[in-house]
Amino acid sequence: MLNSDFYGGIVMVAFSALFWSQLEEFTPFGIMFPKVIIELLAILGIVMLVKSKFKPQYIESFVKEINKPMVGTMILSVMWVVLANYIGFFVISVASMWAIQWLLTAERNLKNSMISLAVSLMSVCLIYFIFTKYLYIFFPKGLLF
Repeated sequence: MLNSDFYGGIVMVAFSALFWSQLEEFTPFGIMFPKVIIELLAILGIVMLVKSKFKPQYIESFVKEINKPMVGTMILSVMWVVLANYIGFFVISVASMWAIQWLLTAERNLKNSMISLAVSLMSVCLIYFIFTKYLYIFFPKGLLF
């Protein structure tokens, strides 16, 4: 049996540390929301760690239920966070969205791949446009864009 609160708290604190390390070049107003969310994630992770010592919740191991697409999605998501400053938000977002869609698609062929690429490109363009033009939140620029 696994203490789910302990492992959940560790994951939350680790992700908040990872996200905190990526906060660099934001405008003063652009940094406020991510900071609050990351701090809230860290506080809740610490609360879960404390709870795991006093009133733990035990579950059966879920490792046997993890499948390849789930692991692939987690790896691609971590790579997206780490590589955004080096490659650039736009390029890494399109690539990772496309890769996750391709990974989770049941039928992999050229047509579905092109549709996934188009959806990824349009989604990232829309997000990029709204955040930079209206909210004045600028994304990391890397080597490519």
